[in-house]
Amino acid sequence: MKYRLYVNGKCKNYRSFQSNIGIGGVILNDYGDETSFSRNVGTGTCCEAQIYAILHGIDIISKSKDAESVTVYISNLMLVDYLNEKHVDISASTEILVDKLKIFIKSLKLNVNFEYFDVSEYSYVRSLAEDAIEL
Repeated sequence: MKYRLYVNGKCKNYRSFQSNIGIGGVILNDYGDETSFSRNVGTGTCCEAQIYAILHGIDIISKSKDAESVTVYISNLMLVDYLNEKHVDISASTEILVDKLKIFIKSLKLNVNFEYFDVSEYSYVRSLAEDAIEL
């Protein structure tokens, strides 16, 4: 079965290098079944929040025995480009997390594609991440 995963990560304080971060996401399968998640994941950067959201969503999908492929929609274009093997400069800590994410994905033997989406077009995903920060 094919899945679509829409994710977003939010920082409580954008001006701080490290701040409280929340993640949110929506998982849709071929049948239109929807699962959502919203979590506070501690302290980090906004980019790290996006990576944690991807990891959490793919982990949920991987527990489904019928999962064949996942298209992940991310609201961070730089991260989408990096995950799609385009040359993009990112911080060393982000690079380490992305490398661990890639290893995790390879271990699952899922076909995963990354696409950009404008989070303002799917505000429910944004609100899940914002709500997680407030918990």
